[in-house]
Amino acid sequence: MKTWPLRWQITLWSVVITALALVTFGLVVAYTLWAEQVEVVDTQLATDARFAFAARTEHPGTEPAGFDWLALRKADVALQGFMLGRKGDEAALRTEPALLKQLVPRWPPGRRHFTRELEGQRVRCGVFTEGDTVLVLAASLEPAEESVGDLLSAYLIALPAVLLVVAGGSWWIARRALVPITDITRAAASITADRLGERLPAPATDDEIGRHIHVLNGMFDRLQRSFEQATRFTADAAHELRTPLTIMRGQIEEALRSGQFTPEQQRLLVGLLEENTGLQKISGNLLLLARFDTGRSQVERVAVDLSTLLTEAREDAELLAASRHLVIGGAIAPGIQVSGDAVMLRRVLLNLIDNAVKFNREGGELGLALRMEAGEAVLTVANTGPGIPPERQGTLFQRFYRADAGRNPDTAGSGLGLSLCREIITAHEGRIELTRSESDRTEFTVRLPGLIG
Repeated sequence: MKTWPLRWQITLWSVVITALALVTFGLVVAYTLWAEQVEVVDTQLATDARFAFAARTEHPGTEPAGFDWLALRKADVALQGFMLGRKGDEAALRTEPALLKQLVPRWPPGRRHFTRELEGQRVRCGVFTEGDTVLVLAASLEPAEESVGDLLSAYLIALPAVLLVVAGGSWWIARRALVPITDITRAAASITADRLGERLPAPATDDEIGRHIHVLNGMFDRLQRSFEQATRFTADAAHELRTPLTIMRGQIEEALRSGQFTPEQQRLLVGLLEENTGLQKISGNLLLLARFDTGRSQVERVAVDLSTLLTEAREDAELLAASRHLVIGGAIAPGIQVSGDAVMLRRVLLNLIDNAVKFNREGGELGLALRMEAGEAVLTVANTGPGIPPERQGTLFQRFYRADAGRNPDTAGSGLGLSLCREIITAHEGRIELTRSESDRTEFTVRLPGLIG
């Protein structure tokens, strides 16, 4: 599953967390404002109640129905209606407006302050007592609702703009914060097998990035030492094997020429000579690969007639193909030249041809073709053997890879041929790849910069 870049992930999470924080903050502010507005209404109701009881003191003995001062207060913002009566006398209850009585199912009410729904409008009621007189004042909460609604509307309008600013700021901060990571990635990508001595630039500060770079440089130091030890061991072993293998080969050949052995002994000596030749080839390949690894293998760059080189290799292929009755085909365009080392390029051709013969079917075809295409010399080597399974194609050019998993003696090899071909072609600024692998045909393609004129 493809994931978003880290920069966008940081931006997205910053926006989400900020949005949650702002929404929570807005809800808390709205609730606090609502509570304050309700408290203001309760205070106003209490003030009106004190005014009512003070007026009653000025007119002692007046019945509840005669409180004319209440009519003067109906236009007040806080007072929307009232209920007035004695604690045990619900019959003498005076209500204005009459529908206000719906708010109090029993008289006198038991709570000091409460909120009710009255004809689609929320009403705040306050219950006040003086002696045996009970006064209920009611005020609409619509002004409080409008205040909270205006606040939430303004908040919702401003929220997208704030989130856009947060997104832009988070993206910029993430971009600045990831610059060292990008530099580390770029520098680490430039450290290859032939440039293991390079290191990541040391930071000026000892922060998390700085410690990360120090750890990576330490890891590169250990890798370089291990790689150099392995390469040196391979080169030394291959070099030390050359002399005894050459001596053994000479002694075996001398023994065969002497004619002093029985046919059975001669067959044994011939087998030993073939094994010795294989060991010499492996040691030579290992030595050459070790030189490529350390950058000590210098490729001689002269004009090479690749057409002539392939024509000569085709003649060798005819000798190899004769025992398996293979038909060699393909067109070789004349006069195609490249800049490189003729000995190494010939080694590539013979390696590819040898594989094409070994992994071909009896009586099959071997295709050798060369052409110029977009300024490149394009060489193809194909055969009609079984294709390479897709799961093995990714490791085809790895060292000691064996395409024949069963290790058939007829197709035995060291597994170094294709990896060596890749090293040689890469050193010539070209590329080699498996371009076709089907049940009845396998094709390798080599592309090299061509010389014009």
